[in-house]
Amino acid sequence: MITFIDLAGHHKYLKTTIFGLTSYCPDFAMLVVSANTGIAGTTREHLGLAMALKVPIFIVVSKVDLCSRGTVDRTVRQLERVLKQPGCNKVPMVVSTPDDAVTAAQQFAQSACITPIFTLSSVSGESLDLLKVFLNILPPLSNSKEQEELMQQLTEFQVDEIYSVPDVGTVVGGTLYSGVCREGERLVVGPTDEGRFLRLKVGSIQRNRSACRVLRAGQAATLALGAFDRSLLRKGMVMVSPKMNPTICCQFEAAIVLLFHAKTFRRGSQVTVHVGNVRQTATAECLHGKVGSQHGRSSPSLTSLVNVLDQWTTCLVSKLWI
Repeated sequence: MITFIDLAGHHKYLKTTIFGLTSYCPDFAMLVVSANTGIAGTTREHLGLAMALKVPIFIVVSKVDLCSRGTVDRTVRQLERVLKQPGCNKVPMVVSTPDDAVTAAQQFAQSACITPIFTLSSVSGESLDLLKVFLNILPPLSNSKEQEELMQQLTEFQVDEIYSVPDVGTVVGGTLYSGVCREGERLVVGPTDEGRFLRLKVGSIQRNRSACRVLRAGQAATLALGAFDRSLLRKGMVMVSPKMNPTICCQFEAAIVLLFHAKTFRRGSQVTVHVGNVRQTATAECLHGKVGSQHGRSSPSLTSLVNVLDQWTTCLVSKLWI
């Protein structure tokens, strides 16, 4: 079963796109480029995001029915130039036959440098079968051994969505990061605004609109929490096993690479931190390492102490991902 997550392409919704890439832990990213428009500013931005998060990426050039073959070829050449740039160091591979699709899927799974490029039309169906062949052969990013190791860990569920369902009560949607979650299991959720974790009981579980009794690491689902007060929940919380004894933090150290900044990045600079499903405003308390010039350039190794503002972060001290 292949799950597609549609993320926003417009720059105005960049935060939503980052949330999808960091929260849902996708195996691969499919960058869709319009053949008649060519490479837009967000195309480079989304490509850079996927590379920064180390998500393997392949490209689909759509709407080939709207323009001539020369226009399509020009768009493909633009993509090849971008992928071959020193910052990307990718090897583009244009897929034009079923054999190419099989070879691309095999090499793409083995090497992060290979970037398959498909040219197709959703209206006429041109070359759509090549993409289907590619997706059917492409293996999941994590193997069964890694899955088993995650399942042996304590339960940790990331809360991405919160609903109120008639006759059911409060329902949360998200992804099980580690462990195994069963119906009737007792967990703690938090942190609240006061920095506490609250006890709750998992009622029923649904995956792909079907009831299931057991949720395993890496799977996305919705959990019914019954009469639990919805106002106590918010996006970015985690539901974990009480055995984890979770604690909270409002400061952490991060090694960052400053790609671009309109002004100087200095102490007191305010940023938005994305950690998994957490999106939180923060400020840089102090900087260690080589600080670049006033044009915003910095050393690739720049460590900053970041202080989270407004409310407590959902990161667990034992699992700081930045």
